[in-house]
Amino acid sequence: MEEVKIYHSLWRMLLLFLGSILFVCGGVYILHIHKNVYHLVVGWGTIVFFGCGGIVLLWSFLKERLFDQPHLTINDEGISYRGMKTWHVRFADVASFEVRRLGDNNFVAINYKPGVERQKMEDASIFGRLFRSMNKHLINAQESISVVDISMKANELCHLLNERLKRA
Repeated sequence: MEEVKIYHSLWRMLLLFLGSILFVCGGVYILHIHKNVYHLVVGWGTIVFFGCGGIVLLWSFLKERLFDQPHLTINDEGISYRGMKTWHVRFADVASFEVRRLGDNNFVAINYKPGVERQKMEDASIFGRLFRSMNKHLINAQESISVVDISMKANELCHLLNERLKRA
């Protein structure tokens, strides 16, 4: 079966980048009209914060589109999920995928088989255990895939993953 690559939404990335540029311009304007130290601090703070955010957005956009490193890669063996680091989920370890909501955000919950779930909790660091416990409490799954900013809807992704899971 062919490999499926899912990227961040192009329009969302461009709007976030344009928003960060507008805030940087606002910071420059604040510096231009500054009358006291407060305006100076706010201007530079705005420029640094939104400038760094814009650089990170631009880098992730270029990394995905030019270097062909998608946010999600689905193949016959499992899923590769790129965030701050790359996570690999094997279909052999998964019992099912489900769409869950937390506030206004949709997630595709990864329900591991009972033995695998216990082993992942034991193998995790102290921060990993805290994160997994928090996820288990909030969405009733140790791991999940956020579908807030990708180019595919939560139900479509969940259906695709469950179809691949049946074939594995």
